[in-house]
Amino acid sequence: MQTNLSSGIEKRKQKRKPGERSNTFLEEALAAREAYLQQHPHMREYQAEIDSVLDKSGNNQGRMAVLVTLMQGKLLEMQKELYRVTQLLGESVKS
Repeated sequence: MQTNLSSGIEKRKQKRKPGERSNTFLEEALAAREAYLQQHPHMREYQAEIDSVLDKSGNNQGRMAVLVTLMQGKLLEMQKELYRVTQLLGESVKS
């Protein structure tokens, strides 16, 4: 996984034209993501899945649509878990 993340950073650096300023915000965000993944290695697989899908999404509009879909899916999973926990708590209070 590390190679995949690092190669993305290197590709962005290579695409710069001579004299073009680097996108420090993007580089800082990528560095923060890498730091997060260092602290939470179990998330690398999910990040790799996201990277793979985004690589195939085309332009920025397509990337944003993919991100929205991924976030909606995770929110639905969280909603289901919250419902399940609420049910369990309700049952334990009745007992």
